Amino acid sequence: MHISFGLIDWVGYIGGAVLLFAFWRTSIGKWTGTSLWYELDNLIAGIMLIIYAFNKGAYASVIINLVWAIVAFRGVTSYTERRLRRKRRAS
Repeated sequence: MHISFGLIDWVGYIGGAVLLFAFWRTSIGKWTGTSLWYELDNLIAGIMLIIYAFNKGAYASVIINLVWAIVAFRGVTSYTERRLRRKRRAS
């Protein structure tokens, strides 16, 4: 049996790995659930998994990952808002 991997397959594998990496770093206490790196990893992974799932015709997975990416995007914007508020208070 011969299995070949195309670019879309690699996008899916890397997206999954990025998602697991963010989960692992948070689980071991290196990142918090509100850290910028955690949110960015989730956003990047969500986008990559959307691309993969769409190309594979897995539309339920597209919807789930779309919600995941939206939540992560909101997390990035919340992080930015918190930093700007702190900066304004400090000055």
